[in-house]
Amino acid sequence: MNKKIRSRLTLAIQIILIYLASQLLPVFMLFFIPEADRIAAAMNLSLFFAFLGTVLMVAWNSRKKWTPQNSLTDQPSAPIGKTLTTGLFGFMGAVLIQIVAMNVEYLLFKMPVVSENTEVLLDLTNRYPFFIFNIILFAPVMEEFVFRKAIVTHLVDGIGIVGAATISALLFAIAHNDGHYLVYGSLGLWFSFLYYRTRNIATPMIAHALMNAVSALPILSQLIS
Repeated sequence: MNKKIRSRLTLAIQIILIYLASQLLPVFMLFFIPEADRIAAAMNLSLFFAFLGTVLMVAWNSRKKWTPQNSLTDQPSAPIGKTLTTGLFGFMGAVLIQIVAMNVEYLLFKMPVVSENTEVLLDLTNRYPFFIFNIILFAPVMEEFVFRKAIVTHLVDGIGIVGAATISALLFAIAHNDGHYLVYGSLGLWFSFLYYRTRNIATPMIAHALMNAVSALPILSQLIS
């Protein structure tokens, strides 16, 4: 990226651009692959770009100065011990929120108490085992960098933490695009709270990754056995 252009982009926006590239490049590249080979190619490309996006985001985040600098990033983040314990607490809270929200959706809208998006991902992982890394590692890391650290950080001083968390949660729900907006929206608010509470993006990452790992337990048990 040109230095002059890079200097105009906050670190948060650069991370969002990395995320968009990691999602869109595999789709673009599939047009150059024979139709018969597209499913396997899609899995491999998605996994590769998810890995690459994760590595780039971690590298970008390790810079000394996070931009934009504001009331959220200027405060010190929680130490490792508090981050780990809050992440574990956050995981248990996320599982409870998911169960409650799923049942509310069923009672109000008769929606199935299953995420179609999750079912598709688990089915693909059953056929392509290495895709498990995308579910329990790459996706949680990238999504927390984008929807919590980048978006919430960019908005918090302008509209407050409640407004920033709400917009982040709405975008998080829309991005998953399987109709369970209450579930993903509620989880998005919870993960924003965990980030705001500790000022450490690793906190919601831990909760998010563990929650995804629980959803993938049937696949994990098959891979281990």
